[in-house]
Amino acid sequence: MFFVFLALANSLHAAYQVQRGLLLQHSLDANRSYAEKLSRVTDSFLEKSTQALAAAALDVGESRLDPAATQKELDQVSSVTDTFNAVIAVDSTGKIFAAEPAGEFRVGSYLQASQARALLEAQDSAAISGAFRGPGNRWLILISYPILTDGRYAGFVGGAVYLQGGSALQNALNKLHYQDRSYFYIVDETGAVVYHPDPELIGTSFKGSKPVSAVLRGEVGTERTIESGAKDQLVSYAPIPSPSWGVVAHRPTEVALSNIDELFLRTLYYSLPVVILSLLAIWWLSRFIARPLRELAEVAANLGDSANFSRIRSIKGWYLEAALIRKGLMRSFSAIGSRMRQLHIEGTTDPLTGALNRRGLDTAMERIMEEERNAAVVMVDVDHFKAVNDEYGHAVGDEVLKAITASIMAEARSEDVVARMGGEEFVILLPDSGVGPAQHFAERLRSAIERTAFDNAGSVTISLGVACYPEHGTDIHDALALADTALYRAKAAGRNRVHLA
Repeated sequence: MFFVFLALANSLHAAYQVQRGLLLQHSLDANRSYAEKLSRVTDSFLEKSTQALAAAALDVGESRLDPAATQKELDQVSSVTDTFNAVIAVDSTGKIFAAEPAGEFRVGSYLQASQARALLEAQDSAAISGAFRGPGNRWLILISYPILTDGRYAGFVGGAVYLQGGSALQNALNKLHYQDRSYFYIVDETGAVVYHPDPELIGTSFKGSKPVSAVLRGEVGTERTIESGAKDQLVSYAPIPSPSWGVVAHRPTEVALSNIDELFLRTLYYSLPVVILSLLAIWWLSRFIARPLRELAEVAANLGDSANFSRIRSIKGWYLEAALIRKGLMRSFSAIGSRMRQLHIEGTTDPLTGALNRRGLDTAMERIMEEERNAAVVMVDVDHFKAVNDEYGHAVGDEVLKAITASIMAEARSEDVVARMGGEEFVILLPDSGVGPAQHFAERLRSAIERTAFDNAGSVTISLGVACYPEHGTDIHDALALADTALYRAKAAGRNRVHLA
């Protein structure tokens, strides 16, 4: 059940992350499409505005800049389109010689703003100025179309579009705003704002903004940014080709992710039936699987009761593991006990030599006493082992101990017990052995060690003490103590010998 819940939590988390990523990606794609649409709308507006000026420029050129004829053309442009807030005619020196309405631009005055005078340099084509302050200190842009007289540049017809206070451009763009706190703005080639839903920002330079820098390089893109004030935004941008302007669209990330909670709950809702069915199936299967195990556990807890052996046969071990457990329990108690003792001995071995440690020796002695068996005890001590360590090092000494252990185990029977008491002392228990066999074993072991050539250490000898129970002492512990005493007598007598208790 834990892993079912873990898998469910992981699936829900993964679904949440995937849905969140898809929503963000969809919103980024939609925002980029939105920016490109705004670019096309703005570009189309500016192109149509330029076309409206083209016919007037042609007629003004044919009239050779006649003020009356020019004024008539400007009046006609104003009457057929509401694109421009004002229309002017400018000669090649930058002097305004006609204007409609007359009060917006003063006839006879010269263009002052650098953005407006820059239009005089585009003599062969239409041009659009950047944002600048015009009459009445209002922000505007100027769209121009050249006037040609006899094939020579004579000035331009310009249409002024106010950026504040209402214009055809503002009205067209205002209709394209979303109602979810999304917004967009347009910048000219210098990074100055020519359109923004907040009129106070018109004319402000956004050139230092990363999206503005990118769009002025002609890039189309979209990204997620966190602006000052911790506003998490999806920002898309697209260039407006004709005047080298750019559109930047902002959408709050929280708006893009507004449906994530609903989608998550819907995913959880559709997942619940399968989860509930899975939990019920787990509950039923766990009880079905555990039933034979519970019955086998009750039998295992009462193996001393012979009636349980017939009960084992009635338990249905319908899967392999239960069948194997039942088969194991049907073996004799002694076999199980023997295995447990073997596992216990394996858990109480000396890590260096693989022989039993002192705890393992104590367990073996207790088992011999419980079974009331005779046993011989052989105590072994490596002669002058300290000299081996001092001369060759402890690493060589360890190898000598392991080799001696291997020799002892080679001489011992499978039922004999070999233990390392610590340091260079060993104890061998010989169950069901008397004095004669024990002495013979000890002498055989001593001779085998004496004949062995140890790597890097030459020859080594051992001294041995032998005692038997019940011949020596009232129990196995007494025999161990007497074997230890016999060992020290052997060492005192010159070492490399066997002494009997």
